[in-house]
Amino acid sequence: MMRGHFPLKCTAMLLGVCAVAVPAGAGAGDPDSAGPSPLYAFARDVLNRAGDDAGTELGNYVAIIDHPHDALLLRVHLIQNAQRSIDIQTFILDDDECARLLMYELIQAAKRGVKVRLLTDHLRSTHDADWVTFLAAADPNFEMRYYRPAAKAIRPSPFRVFLNFLLYFRNSNQRMHNKVMIFDEAIALIGGRNIDNHYFGQSTSYNFLDRDALVTGPVLADVQVSFEKYWKYRRSIPSTKLRDVRRRLKNKSYHPCTTREDFRLGNLFDHLDARSADRDLIQSRFVDTFMAADTVKFIADSPGKNRNVGLWGGGKFTRQIREIIRESETSLVIQSPYLILNATARRAFRKLRRMHPDVKITVVTNSFSSTDNTVAYAGNYKLRANYVEALGFRIYELKPHPDDLPITLPNFEALVARAEAEGRSREPFLSVHSKSFVVDGHLSYIGSYNFHPRSDNLDTEVGLLIEDKQIAADLERRILANTLPDRSWVIAKTEFPLSDINYLFEGLSGLTPVDIWPLRNTTSYDLRPGCSPVPPDHAEFYDRYKDAGSFPGAQGMSAKEITTHIYRILGTLAIPIL
Repeated sequence: MMRGHFPLKCTAMLLGVCAVAVPAGAGAGDPDSAGPSPLYAFARDVLNRAGDDAGTELGNYVAIIDHPHDALLLRVHLIQNAQRSIDIQTFILDDDECARLLMYELIQAAKRGVKVRLLTDHLRSTHDADWVTFLAAADPNFEMRYYRPAAKAIRPSPFRVFLNFLLYFRNSNQRMHNKVMIFDEAIALIGGRNIDNHYFGQSTSYNFLDRDALVTGPVLADVQVSFEKYWKYRRSIPSTKLRDVRRRLKNKSYHPCTTREDFRLGNLFDHLDARSADRDLIQSRFVDTFMAADTVKFIADSPGKNRNVGLWGGGKFTRQIREIIRESETSLVIQSPYLILNATARRAFRKLRRMHPDVKITVVTNSFSSTDNTVAYAGNYKLRANYVEALGFRIYELKPHPDDLPITLPNFEALVARAEAEGRSREPFLSVHSKSFVVDGHLSYIGSYNFHPRSDNLDTEVGLLIEDKQIAADLERRILANTLPDRSWVIAKTEFPLSDINYLFEGLSGLTPVDIWPLRNTTSYDLRPGCSPVPPDHAEFYDRYKDAGSFPGAQGMSAKEITTHIYRILGTLAIPIL
């Protein structure tokens, strides 16, 4: 696993990196930009201090990156300053403005000699054959591969897609959900962000509250090993070998982008080059936020997830996550965009509750109004009474326009103007996409894992397990900030006669393939003006909170609400792939 020699290898490499000036494209013409990147210089110092025989879990540093604009600035800076290699795994690679910006920067890096490898899952990535063909031919140092492309084409015909799913249903559903970026084998970003506008505060529809762990230290060895496994996996197909891309390459029937203007970025990112070259800004915004971790462990599924027949079976990653959660004794704080626990997961939480009856389980997730996935929300809505009453979850669902929206999206008014120009009927809103949890105030997880069956059984996942009280306190504070009344609705038991009997019938109906029971035992609550917030199990909760309805934020019976009910009624059989 490269444990013994990795630190020395990286130290030698980074000494070379930090001896050169900032490359062209990162403000090299500006006298103030000369000199090494403070991030790479910091990584050099960390790796210089790492011992050969200390293993990969000790001597690591972690910084938590939440703000979407910081996340984009960080990526641009790391790409512009890389000297040897950039390795990327992503579930989604779009062709919108943020994706084109990062592709432009990656190609510029390749042209100056950096080896760039980009592995993306095929299912949700762009299927624009012209764009993908251009990327395939952009530079010999820029190589792309696609994980499980249907019919080995970037844009297969609908018939081929249908036939592929019909003949290989399980394999077609097994996707690579990993999000990893590795720069010069010394600095990595691991978390929930894919590559498109939604993850960097530039979407005119919804923008994600997401999270990266920026990490440097010996643990990078394990991250690199995992990437290599996926890169060499037999179902990771080079873009040049996709049938339609290969045909276009042969015929030269694609449109090359030779200038920055060809990437159609407009003026969205005119400020980024100057900020990326501002060493003081990079120092204060990123380097100074690093925290030394007691231990850091990288966990990852193997390519292919598991070999079981059907849509179940878990995997190495899932088992590790379950074991960690079972260790909770006093508190478990979770942030996940989706909350769909299958029978196995619910049993695990019931066992946890029996072992530690007083453990406080707090979950921050999406509301009906903030979700990006109506089907997934329906799965949560269907099981919510069980979470609250049987498992004792405290659930908080994000409001789409919280009071501090201008802090998260300082460009909100510009996004509104763009949305109106595009003819959108709804203003841009926020949606949870962070995948994190904290156990007992000392163990943290940041990665790609969602609390739903796909992450358990089908999608490959990665993440960092960080044993450190300081980092855990910081992460827990960030998650719990979203439970405040100006940011979230509280989910609690509905007050009405015979609610206990209704809970029984709701539960029995939920076990059937068609869930027709109309009354739900939980609803959303909002804090009354002038009242102080309390948890749902507080004696004065119902005095301080008012019923906001099952679907707060909806105007009447919307199509989205009707769709949610349909999925709830008919969705039992679909839960394994939600």
